[in-house]
Amino acid sequence: MLITLLALSMTASAKNGLVDTLHQAPVDNPILHRLTPTFTTDYVQLGKISQHWFVGIQGGASAFIGKPLGCGDLFDRTTPSFNAYLGKWLTPNVGTRLSFQGFKYMNSELSKTSFQLVHADLMYNVANLFRRSSDNMPKWDFAPYLGAGLTHGYTDLLPDGSKERNFQFALTYGVYSRYHITPHFFLSGELGGFSTFRGFDGIGERGKLGDNMFSLSLGIGVNLGNPGCKHVIDPIPYINQNDYLLSYTEKLEKANKLLTSQHNIDRKTLDELKKILEIEGLLDKYGYLFDDSENGKNNYRGLLSLRSRMRNMNGDNHSFIPESLAETPNVLNIPIFFFFKLGKAELTDNSQLINLDELAKVAIEHQLKVHIAGAADSSTGSENINDKLSQARTRFIAKELQKRGVPTEKMKGVSLGGIKEYDNPKDNRYSKVSLYLELDEQMMNGQKTE
Repeated sequence: MLITLLALSMTASAKNGLVDTLHQAPVDNPILHRLTPTFTTDYVQLGKISQHWFVGIQGGASAFIGKPLGCGDLFDRTTPSFNAYLGKWLTPNVGTRLSFQGFKYMNSELSKTSFQLVHADLMYNVANLFRRSSDNMPKWDFAPYLGAGLTHGYTDLLPDGSKERNFQFALTYGVYSRYHITPHFFLSGELGGFSTFRGFDGIGERGKLGDNMFSLSLGIGVNLGNPGCKHVIDPIPYINQNDYLLSYTEKLEKANKLLTSQHNIDRKTLDELKKILEIEGLLDKYGYLFDDSENGKNNYRGLLSLRSRMRNMNGDNHSFIPESLAETPNVLNIPIFFFFKLGKAELTDNSQLINLDELAKVAIEHQLKVHIAGAADSSTGSENINDKLSQARTRFIAKELQKRGVPTEKMKGVSLGGIKEYDNPKDNRYSKVSLYLELDEQMMNGQKTE
C-alpha cells in the first residue's frame, strides 16, 4: 500500500508541474482577441481613372493691384468675379484641377475692362495631416494650391483699327476649402490670386512682373464617381498576432508531448502496481483505485465481483466485506452510480440500463433490499429545483428496477437534494444504488425518504 501511495504522489506532482507549464501561456493576452482594423497613413488604394473627380462653380469679388498703382483704394478696385473648375484627387492628399476665371476688373486708371484666366493648379490637402486615416468620407478639406496659366486683361488696337488679344503668363496661388453636405455634394470657398506682367492692364512697363489680381469666392460643387479614396488596412497588428499564435502553438505542442509522455509513464506504473496487488491478493480490496472511467460515467467493476461475493456468502464465508465498510456490515457492495444529464432525470448514457439488469437479477435471486439515493448538482439550480430533481432521479431508478421485477417493498429511496460531493459538477448528478442484507434504518437518519 505504501508503494501505491508513493507512486500516486509522484504522479500527481509530475502532473502539477505540467499544469504550471501550461499556465505560463498568457491565454488572456489581448492579442488573442479579434482585431479592429486600422488604416495606414501612408498608403491608399487608388481607384479607377473615372473615380475621384470633382466639379464646381464659384462667385465672388476680385480686386486688381498693379504697377503703376494708380488712383483709388482697394474698394474702388473691387468688382464681381466668376470661377469654374474641374479637378481630380490623385490621392487623399494630392489633387489637380483646371480652372477658368474671368469677368470685369478696374485697371490702374479705374477703367472697367474684361479679363480671362485659364490655369492648372496642383493642390495639397493639409487637412489629412491632422486626422486619423479612415474609410469614412471626411467633412472638411483644406488645400493650398500653386499653378500656372494664361491670362489677358486688355486688347491692343492695331493701326487699321482692329483688335488683338494680348495673352500673358500668370502664376496662380491660393487656398481652396470645401465642406461636404453629402458624399457627393459640397460647399466650397477660395481665397486666391495670380501675378503676371505689368502689361496686363495695358499700363506700365512690359516684360516685368508687377500686376496682381486677388479674389475671394464661394460656391457649390459635385463629386463625380467614387468620392473617397480607400485606405489600406495596416497589416502590422495581424502580422504580430500571427507570430504570437505560432509561438503559442509551439508551446502547446511541447506541453502536449510532455503530457503524453507522462500519461504513458503513469499507465505503465499503474499496470505494474496492479500486478503487485494481484500477487499479494489485494486487487479485490484496492481495485477501485484503478478505475479509469470518465467523469459522469461508471464501468461498474463492483458488479463483476458481486456474484462471487454472494457465492462466498452462501458458503458462510463473510470475508468479502471490505474493511472500509466494516462500520456498515449490511452493505454488500460499494454503491453503484448512475449519472444523469444536466437538469433532467435522464441518463447520460442509456447503456447504463444494462447494469440495472444485473442489479435486479442479484437483488431478486438473493432476496436483497435496494437503497436508492438521488442527488443534484448544487452549483446549478435553486434549492427547490434540486430537491425535486433529486427526487425525480430516485424515482427513475426505482421504476426501472420495478420493471425488472424488484418488488416495491424491497426498495427504499432518499433525496439528497443539491450536493457538492465531487469537484466536477457533473459527477454530482447521480442516483446511487446499494444492496443490503438487511436495511439498517439508522443509516437513513437525517435523509429525506421518498
